[in-house]
Amino acid sequence: MSQLREPAFDRIVALVLRTGAFACFFVMLAGLIVSVFTKSYIPVEIERAGVLLMLATPVVRVIVACFLFFREKDYRYGYISLGVFLILMLGVVFGIGEH
Repeated sequence: MSQLREPAFDRIVALVLRTGAFACFFVMLAGLIVSVFTKSYIPVEIERAGVLLMLATPVVRVIVACFLFFREKDYRYGYISLGVFLILMLGVVFGIGEH
């Protein structure tokens, strides 16, 4: 099934990545514009939200790919995507890579 993937699969995944990138750009741009007009902590928080959105975009892509693989009944890659997601979440929970 994975060798005969529909182009819709790739379009959906690309849409998720594109949406995340544009959203991140606009949130960070908003933080930059706010910083021109005010000298408080609010612009830093807005820009931090943009960075977090940038980091969350690939995680959302893995979740969407997992859902699409299971919808196509391509269980092998669905479980692999689910495993990657679980590893990412374990890394967040247990702080792998913290110094």
